Amino acid sequence: MLPFAMKPVLLPSVLLFLVTVPSFAADAWFADTRPGTVAFSRLTTSSKGTSNWEAATDQEFFETFDASLPLVVVIHGNLMSRAEAKAFGKIFYQQGQNIGRHRLLFWSWPSEKIDCRIRRDAQIKASRADAQSEFLIAFLHSLPADSKVSLVGFSFGAKLICNTLQHYIERIDGRSEHALRIRTVLLAAAMDQASLQPSRKYGSALEATEKMLVHVNPLDSTLLFYPLLNGCGGPEAIGKEGVNRYGMSPESTAKIKSVNVSRIIGRKHGFMDSLRAFLVCRDDFKTYALFLE
Repeated sequence: MLPFAMKPVLLPSVLLFLVTVPSFAADAWFADTRPGTVAFSRLTTSSKGTSNWEAATDQEFFETFDASLPLVVVIHGNLMSRAEAKAFGKIFYQQGQNIGRHRLLFWSWPSEKIDCRIRRDAQIKASRADAQSEFLIAFLHSLPADSKVSLVGFSFGAKLICNTLQHYIERIDGRSEHALRIRTVLLAAAMDQASLQPSRKYGSALEATEKMLVHVNPLDSTLLFYPLLNGCGGPEAIGKEGVNRYGMSPESTAKIKSVNVSRIIGRKHGFMDSLRAFLVCRDDFKTYALFLE
């Protein structure tokens, strides 16, 4: 059996936090690609102090775009519903604002379970994560040049991001007038260890990003089974063993920072656990999310 990207569970402490979340002036957005297009919602605070997601338009998102704030785009992995993603988005935004101001965009894609066979379901989502990058590429091309964008991906969300970077750099083709300032965070990345090497699937991804933070957890009980995703003896995952840098240029290698988070997360492969590990390392959050050197 392949317990890949197991169903996330809202723990009692998380539920308690949702009940007691304080009122704050939110600049948090939610993008959902399940309709076959990008549907936006915005986090608003009522007169009673409760925060809720309300439907919005892409025009409203771009009209209120503040280029002075870094845009942090967070993408979940497999087996995540829209409701769960929105709940986690509230938590992450509130905790992240305690470190520094930014605009948050929680990016959600259709990753709900569709096949009762665990490995087959994971294979479908791995392929879908690549395909879903088309929405994110188009979104990035809509942003003003020189915007500061932090791309944070968990599990298959990291895969989606790397495919986005790969094709984004191909499409701008060196045209600086379309370039964004991008920094990347890969959390428990469910992608082949060598996939960022030159001539591999995401071999150009590093060209599109200023810096890349990689959280590595050798104890991850789910990524332990990653080599079985496409048959016995497959490659290890970046999230478990780190990036295989063989053949990379010194410039590409210098962009990557690897951090072992096993002492923080243990054997878990959880979305919110991984996001909290990113928040705990405040200096890294400031560098990779807030663009503070």
